[in-house]
Amino acid sequence: MDAVRPDLGHSGDDASNDHFNLTYWDPPKGLEKYILALFDLQWDQDVIDDRHAGTTGQLFILVRGRGSAQFGEREDKVEVGPVLFNAFEVAAPYRLYGPWRCIGVSFSPYGWAALTQAPLDKYGNRFMRGRELLGEEIDRFSEDLIGRCLSDETSGLEACLELAEWIRPRLQPIPETHEIVIAKTLEWLGTSLNPPVEDLLDDLPYSRRQIERLVLRYFGFTPRALVRKFRAVRAANLLAQQDLPDEGEAEIAEAFVDQSHMIREIRRYCGYTPTRLGGEGDPLFRQLLRLKNLDRLEGFRSLG
Repeated sequence: MDAVRPDLGHSGDDASNDHFNLTYWDPPKGLEKYILALFDLQWDQDVIDDRHAGTTGQLFILVRGRGSAQFGEREDKVEVGPVLFNAFEVAAPYRLYGPWRCIGVSFSPYGWAALTQAPLDKYGNRFMRGRELLGEEIDRFSEDLIGRCLSDETSGLEACLELAEWIRPRLQPIPETHEIVIAKTLEWLGTSLNPPVEDLLDDLPYSRRQIERLVLRYFGFTPRALVRKFRAVRAANLLAQQDLPDEGEAEIAEAFVDQSHMIREIRRYCGYTPTRLGGEGDPLFRQLLRLKNLDRLEGFRSLG
């Protein structure tokens, strides 16, 4: 397969630091609704421990390295090849063995649903081999791409663009009524750190049971649980900023009962206390909090 040559319009968003090299790119035209970002992550440490909030779905191809993630008593192995994950109920600790490199895409709720057709109430809280939802074709594609990445024949951007173009023709339509629920849910989540569930129910022409079933399918949580998770992740995002404005601090204070409540919720969904979010450890987690999240989707505005 011929490599996709870089589009000069794809300028990278470099989030690298002393620990790792991490570059993001915008998705190709026509895929913005489905893909939030393309990324290339390279990390040369022998052992890497961190947490992942699992807020949005990802498909990544592990080019080199191995690892595992812990979900309660279950350990999911991560090996070279295509990997999928989405919607963690609590932050999942993981350990990577380097040197590590992966290239991949972050999905919007539309993208995960259109590509996998996998309900998140059944496929959340896990790392899985790509073939489980995408068939053996993803293995054949990945094997070829990995070989070219290892030989430096194909750059990180080229590999990401090839993956995006592999995804494009495999996106399936989502029922119109379901698209409406996804769009209204994103809009509702974007109104504040702690939006009332009744506001979502009042904004949709469906029964409470239908709405809760569809939100669970496409987001992996009931509306009430979804609010809790996004409140914690977005509050952590704000608290990790060096120059949090007064408006952001006020928004966080209004969203939680008190400081101890905020600390418990952030620890549950992010794996860290607010004070540790500004520290030197676990640098990748803090970068992932800041970069390319659902703020890129229409209706899901930036807070703070």
